[in-house]
Amino acid sequence: MSIRHLHLTASLAMAASLLTVPSARAQAPNATPPPPPSVKTGEPAPDFTANYLAIENGRPGFKSVKLSDYKGQKNVVLAFFPAAFSPGCTNEMAKYQETSGQFNTNNTVVLGMSVDSTWANAAFADKLGVKFNILSDASREISKSYGVFDERGLVSRRTTFVIDSKGIVQKVFMAQEALDPAHSLEACALLKEVK
Repeated sequence: MSIRHLHLTASLAMAASLLTVPSARAQAPNATPPPPPSVKTGEPAPDFTANYLAIENGRPGFKSVKLSDYKGQKNVVLAFFPAAFSPGCTNEMAKYQETSGQFNTNNTVVLGMSVDSTWANAAFADKLGVKFNILSDASREISKSYGVFDERGLVSRRTTFVIDSKGIVQKVFMAQEALDPAHSLEACALLKEVK
């Protein structure tokens, strides 16, 4: 597959993801606050396997991430967001990229997650220059297992879970607008000290 073909495919994926932006209205600032997620602080984080698109040797290929692979190794910041390319999600993921070095210093991996396709998320990550994985939950099963799927808007509600290296949820942050990763970063710094 040529780079030109990849760009065309990514452009089509971006256009498809933009069609989901109107459904993200459920997260508008004046909307009714969403219900809390079903996974709470102090509970084990549900395990999952999710895909992302990687380019190796100039060719795209699907890779998978399994949450339990980080158990005993690293803390995980799992950031669900409604829609790739929407303004709030763009700001939020860009902020995570800006602070990614600080997360790395605190033995933490950042994982973005949306119900957008793997291709749309790859185009989104490429546009932002994001180096962490943005995973696809196109089946919506992961969002549902965490209790963050918005049945009306058909998107994941903006929710970030800070999961320690034992696989336990230590903090949950929710917002209708872009979340500032500073709170997650503070939680991860504390987890590093407790280690």
